[in-house]
Amino acid sequence: MVSRAATTPLATGTSTINGELARATADAPAASRASRHAGFTLLEILVVVMIIGILTAGMLLSLNFAGKDTQLETESKRLVSLMNYARDQAQLQTRDFGIVFGQHGYEFVVYDVRTGAWRTVDEDDALRERTMPSGLDFQLVVDARPIVLDEDVKQPPAAQSDASSDSTDSTDSTPTPQSHPSVPHSSSSSDSNANSPDSDTDSDADSNASAFAPQVMIFSSGDLSSFSITLERPSAGRSITLAANQDGDIVAKPMAGAGK
Repeated sequence: MVSRAATTPLATGTSTINGELARATADAPAASRASRHAGFTLLEILVVVMIIGILTAGMLLSLNFAGKDTQLETESKRLVSLMNYARDQAQLQTRDFGIVFGQHGYEFVVYDVRTGAWRTVDEDDALRERTMPSGLDFQLVVDARPIVLDEDVKQPPAAQSDASSDSTDSTDSTPTPQSHPSVPHSSSSSDSNANSPDSDTDSDADSNASAFAPQVMIFSSGDLSSFSITLERPSAGRSITLAANQDGDIVAKPMAGAGK
């Protein structure tokens, strides 16, 4: 009895120590795994930062695509400012101005009373020809009728007619020898001059110059012809329309299309 009682605590204590060692050994892998998952590696942090950057850039692009179109708004405001400036110049100079539109640009012209034809405004750089950024197009309506615009801005042929008239004047001013000064000009000679290629060229140039006219008129009184011009971005379905209101002021309507 004494020996059994003496050995019993030893057996119990040994089993307790063995059990604690076994539990500690079993918990060691779990503790090591927990320590490994307690933080992030540098690679994991970089991957997370890159994903956040991609998502942020996508959100900004989507907001810009579906919301404001800075380029479209800037070009429409510039056109309104130039049209108002041309109106002021028309009243100050008491001359008629006009605007020639193409699908991708526009230019201001002025009516030259001396030549009786329209010409470019070479003396004012602000009214020069302007080309729209890529992706922007014009749609023009004059007197409630859609106008088919050319790909490029149509240039007035006034410069060509002026050059031809100058060359004609210089040719006429040069004295020509006459073999028979006493013989008057006959009708046959005048007919031959009328049918000459030079006369045909001059008449064609004059007819082209007289036939040319801008789509939108800015009269010397400051009045405008009835029109509406739409600057649009077809790829995004957005557009801004410019027109004169009841007071005669040129205003830009709110942007139509995506994100309006």
